[in-house]
Amino acid sequence: MLLSDNAFPGSDTVPLSARLLVAEGAYFKCFRHPVKAYYCIKILRPEHHPRYFRRRVNYYSKLQRRGIYMEHIAAFHGLIDTSLGKGAIFEMVQDDDKRISKSLDHYLAQNDKRFNSWAIEEIEALKQCLYDHWVTCYDLNPTNILVQRLGFDEFRLVVIDGIGHNQFIPLANYSRILARKKLMRVWNRSYQQWYAAYPSVLRRLKPYLVV
Repeated sequence: MLLSDNAFPGSDTVPLSARLLVAEGAYFKCFRHPVKAYYCIKILRPEHHPRYFRRRVNYYSKLQRRGIYMEHIAAFHGLIDTSLGKGAIFEMVQDDDKRISKSLDHYLAQNDKRFNSWAIEEIEALKQCLYDHWVTCYDLNPTNILVQRLGFDEFRLVVIDGIGHNQFIPLANYSRILARKKLMRVWNRSYQQWYAAYPSVLRRLKPYLVV
């Protein structure tokens, strides 16, 4: 799906520049949409092969075709041409004051007991949500999860990266059983590493029970 953008008449290309850059990950650079502030645009870093982009987009497109909407995953809104190449459009996760939401890592670093208790419950709810919808992931570390403030003392966790897989033959895309097994393997193998910096939280997080 290619989104049209009438904000730039005479051109089908959305201009991006360094001033719009809001974050950089291992594979993607994330830019604020120059006109539509409720969107961000992810561009593959030039050192990576285009297959990484195709795999991510194909996986989110697969979730769309399955009719999956999850409040814990940033919404995907299709593809768009930009001055830096093909981009993937996602929901810009913002707090109720329109500022970009901060990461779970940012909040856990404050070591607030009340927040940590809430975060543990929400991480477990996120895990259950992924399992119920058989959504795979490859990295649920706390820098890939934002804490969106919805109102006074009301928050939600939103995964902005790490969803999908790196498999050449994506059998988990078509099998509920294989997808759930992969999700459980990835979490059970890696969550202690992801949350090692926060031992009080780590001790209370649980592995998936392998069935």
